[in-house]
Amino acid sequence: MENNFYLIGVGGQGVIRLGQIITEYGLKKGEKVKFFKEVGMAQRGGPVHCEVRIGNVFGSRIPPLSSDIIVVMELSEGLKSLEFVKPGGTVILNRKRIYPIDMMAHPEKYPKNEEITRLFKEARAKVIWIDAGEIASEVGLPITENVVLLGTLSFISSFDKEFVINILKKHIPRELEKNIAAFCAGYKTAEGMDK
Repeated sequence: MENNFYLIGVGGQGVIRLGQIITEYGLKKGEKVKFFKEVGMAQRGGPVHCEVRIGNVFGSRIPPLSSDIIVVMELSEGLKSLEFVKPGGTVILNRKRIYPIDMMAHPEKYPKNEEITRLFKEARAKVIWIDAGEIASEVGLPITENVVLLGTLSFISSFDKEFVINILKKHIPRELEKNIAAFCAGYKTAEGMDK
């Protein structure tokens, strides 16, 4: 078995925490796991990405055209993951837009949803759009977008739902009930889509 997860967004979105939870899931299931993170200027809202490789893999970096699932937490950053899309893989696109400073004066330059979809479809990926921010707000904790996306990813990857919830209990120090609700809402949203 081999699963490659590429997670990308900007600082403050919980990209690394999402990667840590997926990593722990793989380890608890007795799999070989590799974890790589790149944070740079993350504390200032800069780009962040991490890669989790589960199974019989060598090296912590995902080769091009090898990501089974890509989770895009911020849309324009997500375009940097195009070279990693495995043909037939899945890309989960969060509808979140965080405009870089140079685009704030010209938001029309920000890539349109249709263009983003087209580029990923040209890479032969299955594209799933999800409004994690709206779902997180509905459960009463807007900062849980990453946990909503974890729920979606867990369903698509056939992760054991209760097993992931137990890992969340270990990783989430506050507002645990709302985080579990966010996870379940993301999972349920994915259930309503084709796997």
